[in-house]
Amino acid sequence: MKKINKIGIYSSLILIASLSSCKKDFLEVTPTQQINAAEAFSSPEKIAAALTGVYDVSTNPSYKYNMILNNDVKGGDILVVSGAGNYGRFINGYQFIENPSSVEPSDYWTLGYRVIANANQFEANLPTAPITDAQKSAYFAETRALRAEAYFWLIQWYAKPYTLDPEALGVPLVLAPLGPNGTLSPRAKVKEVYAQILSDFLFAEANIPATKTSVYRMTKGAIQGFLARVYLTMGDYPNASKYAKLARVGKPLGTGASLLTGFINPSSEWIYALNSRTDDNSGFLTVNSFYDPFDIGYSSFRAADNFFNSFASNDIRLQQFRVNGVIGARRGQEGFLINKFDFNTTPAQNQVIIRSSEMYLIEAEAEARQGVANEAAAKTALLAIQQRAGVATVPSANTGQALINEIMAERGKELYGEGFKFFDLLRTKTPVVRTAGNGHWAIVSFQPGDNKLVLPLPQTELNANPVLKPQQNPGYSN
Repeated sequence: MKKINKIGIYSSLILIASLSSCKKDFLEVTPTQQINAAEAFSSPEKIAAALTGVYDVSTNPSYKYNMILNNDVKGGDILVVSGAGNYGRFINGYQFIENPSSVEPSDYWTLGYRVIANANQFEANLPTAPITDAQKSAYFAETRALRAEAYFWLIQWYAKPYTLDPEALGVPLVLAPLGPNGTLSPRAKVKEVYAQILSDFLFAEANIPATKTSVYRMTKGAIQGFLARVYLTMGDYPNASKYAKLARVGKPLGTGASLLTGFINPSSEWIYALNSRTDDNSGFLTVNSFYDPFDIGYSSFRAADNFFNSFASNDIRLQQFRVNGVIGARRGQEGFLINKFDFNTTPAQNQVIIRSSEMYLIEAEAEARQGVANEAAAKTALLAIQQRAGVATVPSANTGQALINEIMAERGKELYGEGFKFFDLLRTKTPVVRTAGNGHWAIVSFQPGDNKLVLPLPQTELNANPVLKPQQNPGYSN
């Protein structure tokens, strides 16, 4: 199995092959075939294959799976076991000790910009492609949505939160293919990157055909779900609530029992997901593998004591911690075993990216943050999640900050393991603090804006792009 060919912003190839499977002792996988852009856009069939290639990059385990897991261990509710037999994965992230040469900052940057570079090939080559205008519009909607999603991941990892400093340096905006002689891009401001993200997603929302319904592709609902996230992250609460409501149309919450089926196949509430097949999957590098409590996968993620203890005894989600008939089982002293994600049934563990439950929680938070006049709407949205979990039958009696705190706690219990907690702390300007005990073996305390809450730009990119070298994030040497 080959290693990924490390490229940064300046990719000019369309990737059209599927990923091969990966065994437990391998670190990376790579598409096995590439063709040049002119050839990729020469027929309808090749254009369709090229778009599949863009989606395929997203299933690289060093990208979204890894970002979800790293987000979890940085957030505090989840920890990675010290000395875990997972080849040291996420140990640096858990301790906040990444540097410009670390694997994760390089992989996120490389693969994020690979998605962007391939989406940009559609911008350059699709106008003259041998397909109809309607087909071109549909392709542009998907590829701009994919570009926007990639930028949204990147800006959250490599820049200060929009709510903290929209004038801070973000990431380079590259909106067209760049060859060897292309103009090198400096970092745009955070607010400029978010403006581009919104522009792409709003274009996609307006142009994506209603016939696009696969949970594994960008649909109108998926795009609206991302818009709800982006607006929430920006602190634009009216629009966050608006798009959260739109995104969940036709995607009702599943039953409480559906939360106990292992998160490997779509339920009624899945809006967007990564597809995994038995002949094309990420093997031991999936989210399910790291959360697996049976030592079949990497089995190295645990729930911190205070997080586990936050679940009420009648909360159906407490059953997600049942292992071998015991709720609250441990292996060693570091945290509680988690059985939310099934790694035992099939190697084809589809990865959910957006669920309706998240949209209810976005609505609840966004309404509550707009003040007393909106609290009834916030409580109604929150109640939908709490009723499904079995912990409430009437709306919350809390108001003001107490209501917001309740919503955020519910968000943690509903969405843990799905890659939200660290970004939630950043956007809400909440200190990242782990106190002694609670199963954690690394204690941290970072105030909002601390340099260590932002990943360093990767050294490989700084070496290739001298424009970026003086723009390294503070606290990291080049």
